Amino acid sequence: MAKKGSAKPKVRKNRKKAGFNPTRQVMKIVTGLTLLVCLVITAALLANRFLMRPSPPVASTPKPMGIAQPEIELVHHSVPDYEAFHRKVVPPAPITRAKPVTNGIPVAIIIDDIGYDRKMADAFLALDAPLTFSMLPQGPFNRRIIDQALKKDVEIMLHLPMEPENYPGVDPGPGALLTSMNPDELIFQLNANLDSIPDIKGVNNHMGSKLTASSEQMRQIFTILKKRNLFFVDSRTSVKTLCRPSAKLLQLPFAERDVFIDHEQTPAFVRKQLKRLIKRARRQGYAIGIAHPHAVTLAVLKEMLPELKAAVSLTYASKVVAFQQG
Repeated sequence: MAKKGSAKPKVRKNRKKAGFNPTRQVMKIVTGLTLLVCLVITAALLANRFLMRPSPPVASTPKPMGIAQPEIELVHHSVPDYEAFHRKVVPPAPITRAKPVTNGIPVAIIIDDIGYDRKMADAFLALDAPLTFSMLPQGPFNRRIIDQALKKDVEIMLHLPMEPENYPGVDPGPGALLTSMNPDELIFQLNANLDSIPDIKGVNNHMGSKLTASSEQMRQIFTILKKRNLFFVDSRTSVKTLCRPSAKLLQLPFAERDVFIDHEQTPAFVRKQLKRLIKRARRQGYAIGIAHPHAVTLAVLKEMLPELKAAVSLTYASKVVAFQQG
């Protein structure tokens, strides 16, 4: 029997005879891996060339998936083709501004206190001028005067009675709004006055030197006027008036009286005030004058009407208000 351990030296002897070399074995493995990598790369290049779709031309940009895009034909011009644009597109109409056609100076003359003298109202209507009649509520001839005025070139307003500083010594008349009224009473009386005169476009105050100085009550009044799409002209019977800031707060169409025409009832004074109205209109671009149904006012206005029409553009109070808002 062979002794233990005799096989071990035999194995070593056999390895030597077979010529085993570790370095050579490593080289073979590296060479094999290199050939395998080369085959993979070659296969990838062939697949990219023969199997993959060609890239799109550089000039076209691929559309994002899921988003439909209209086809747009791009036309390039060195100068924009404005004539072609106007042939194909109808431009919107110009903004309409309340500026008269003549010389661009709108002037309104408001005749206050209408409704109690039918004959005098008819005489002013006979002037055939674009006047504005401001009518007192409960005037006995209101309905008839309004019917005639609408047939003429005349606009209708409400001449709203308001409490003056020296009330009750001076009475503003039926339908007056007083500072002693609570909001419900004030609004009730205001609505009654508005409803009594149809076809009105706006309102101005009759007296009112005390009430127009109350911003809280003027805001209550202006809230109702705004709901009814009416404008307000402040007659400015007091320097304490707070009508303008109240109207601005509520964005109510608003204007102010510029010239009282006939608080002195002489021809010379009325003539001077009408010239003053023209002068002010030329300076600020518009003007509102307030007159009353007096015989002297009628006579001088009839006399100066050609001069007024030549110097300014007589129009309605609503047009002057709109001109100022534009």
